[in-house]
Amino acid sequence: MSRWLLLSLSVLILGTVGHLRTVRSPNAQSLGGVCTTDRDCQLDLECVAEHGAIEGQCSASCNSSESCEDRYGASMCISADLCARSCDASNPCPEGTECNAYGWCER
Repeated sequence: MSRWLLLSLSVLILGTVGHLRTVRSPNAQSLGGVCTTDRDCQLDLECVAEHGAIEGQCSASCNSSESCEDRYGASMCISADLCARSCDASNPCPEGTECNAYGWCER
């Protein structure tokens, strides 16, 4: 009996931990938004921690600009194999970022 109780509690705890990892903040950022943790980004995005490659912004891995555009609209796949939000005069960057010389939003 105690083995079943221990097993049940273990499954419950693991399920709770798994759920907490997917909980995002109510004002989760979209692609290119400023972040400090994955929870700051929308569910299919993560907060990039790579220095020099859109560090502190929400992004996702990619292998082509077309894959980024299909998922996020105005975006491109940069050399770090990360989706970055495209920008120009008609497509401004999220707050806390600015359009760089390459046409994507940078912190």
